[in-house]
Amino acid sequence: MLDIIKNKKNVKDRIKTLKHSILNSKVFSPKDVSKFIFLCGANRDTNNISERRKALIDFSQKHLPHTQFFLAEQMFSTLQEEGHKGNILDIEHEISQFADHIVIVLESSSSFTELGAFSHSTLRKKLIVINDSKFKLSDSFINNGPLKAIEEVSGESSVIYYKMSEDGVHRLDSIGDVFKPLYEILKDPLRGRSSAIKLDSCNPSVNFNKQSAMFIHDLIYFTGPITHKELIEVVKQIFGDSDFKLREHIAILRSFDSLARNNNGMYRSQLRKTYYVYKFDVNKLISVFRNHLLKLHPERLYEY
Repeated sequence: MLDIIKNKKNVKDRIKTLKHSILNSKVFSPKDVSKFIFLCGANRDTNNISERRKALIDFSQKHLPHTQFFLAEQMFSTLQEEGHKGNILDIEHEISQFADHIVIVLESSSSFTELGAFSHSTLRKKLIVINDSKFKLSDSFINNGPLKAIEEVSGESSVIYYKMSEDGVHRLDSIGDVFKPLYEILKDPLRGRSSAIKLDSCNPSVNFNKQSAMFIHDLIYFTGPITHKELIEVVKQIFGDSDFKLREHIAILRSFDSLARNNNGMYRSQLRKTYYVYKFDVNKLISVFRNHLLKLHPERLYEY
């Protein structure tokens, strides 16, 4: 399939049409965009997150349809699967800027470290902290330092207190007490104007953000099931030859369950729609890939 993408005129023409449609303002950002939430806290063991974080994710899936939660450790494990060899600390900084909110459950020494790292002035407005109510009135560095700084930027609602149990990491406690205040903060999608996107804003060689990740998802939606090498070729035809951060983009999308990868290393979208709004006939682009897959690799369409 890689040779088809590189050499078949009808495939290259459809990819070129997509590029020209962006340049000619025919691709638009959605009016309502999901919030991407970076959830920090403790782990119950090597393979399981704390019961509190698990409860927060379950609640969001049922009651916050405009949010997508992701975990740093899930992102890192996915990056390792994708063959990433970079600095994990730099990636954590990048995904913290990628997120619309950073929720930190203060339930371990590592979560206090994350609070210190993310309470920098540039990220403070994104933070939502969940803390034990017994420390609410403490004359401590945590209260007088990072928590006070967060409240000064975002208001007192950004620090949520409830009575934590001693073993809430391993056994479910009354974390449900924070659901209502958390819902009030996160319930609305991001409102925006449905404006035409710029080609540069989607370029994964210069951006690692929500806009570029949504575009990579949509490319896979149009062309998948597709391998990493094939995806690189599609991206090259749109943006030129460069050093693309595709592994990072794919890892974040897999962390959201927006993408799936099978045992043969092929990616496909798990959503039933694109993130962006395409005001031209994208079915022609989808069809040209599907037709070649049916002729050359029909097994791909039935593996999932």
